[in-house]
Amino acid sequence: MENVYRSSDGQEASVCAGPTCDTILLNELFEFCIRSSRLLGIDEEFRVRLEQAKAKLPPYQIGKHGQIQEWLEDFDEPEPQHRHTTHLLGLFPFKQITPGKTPELAKAARRVLERKMSLPNWEDTEWCRAWNICFFARLEDGNEAHENIRGLLKITGDNLLTFSPPHGGAKENIFVLDGNAGGTAGIAEMLMQSGDGAIELLPALPKVWPDGRIKGLRARGGFEIELEWEAGKLKKAGILSLLGQDIAVSYQDKTVALKTQKNQSFCLNCNLETV
Repeated sequence: MENVYRSSDGQEASVCAGPTCDTILLNELFEFCIRSSRLLGIDEEFRVRLEQAKAKLPPYQIGKHGQIQEWLEDFDEPEPQHRHTTHLLGLFPFKQITPGKTPELAKAARRVLERKMSLPNWEDTEWCRAWNICFFARLEDGNEAHENIRGLLKITGDNLLTFSPPHGGAKENIFVLDGNAGGTAGIAEMLMQSGDGAIELLPALPKVWPDGRIKGLRARGGFEIELEWEAGKLKKAGILSLLGQDIAVSYQDKTVALKTQKNQSFCLNCNLETV
């Protein structure tokens, strides 16, 4: 790990037992294997072992600052402004933390970001901005996600390639693709999120985008999405099922379950009614 902590005896280190990042990744790995075993009807004994191991992993913990703990213990941080946020992988790209299902953890995840960004020496790099766009999109805060898009554009060259300002001994700007790839991924998350058999439309639409249209978004499960909105509200949504999977589609407080066939198209209005 690049970030460091200060132990109770005052020593600084970057390795410990059970950092939150490791727990997040193990949870995802074990869960994927468990689901695959059930779907394929194989490796039952191995699946049981994974289920037992998964149950022993430590839970998320909220530290003394109201933040998601980065380490198993609530260590102090010599560099609270550090750019890395691996302990928030459960918010993005995974869905272990969501405002709807785990509101307290979502609040603690937001606290991590607010603490870092409030410091005058916060490492404002394309890496941070791209992650923040994705994080705030998952927190359903489109306005804050948009502010981070603005921040990312400030460290984007005339050629539209993002860079990190000089740091770590470098004397010139450092081109890193993360800002370009992560920034566009975050914009997609602001407009559509998917996973676990569900698609959410316009979950983090900022006020400065009152009217718009986008097409060609791909949702998990084999779906192509086209959206149009006016005055900050969904006008219509086109959904093409490429694989014939069933899906739940949500917008604000409305949800509709669609049973689809391969290459079947749907057009939904703002009430998620078929038109």
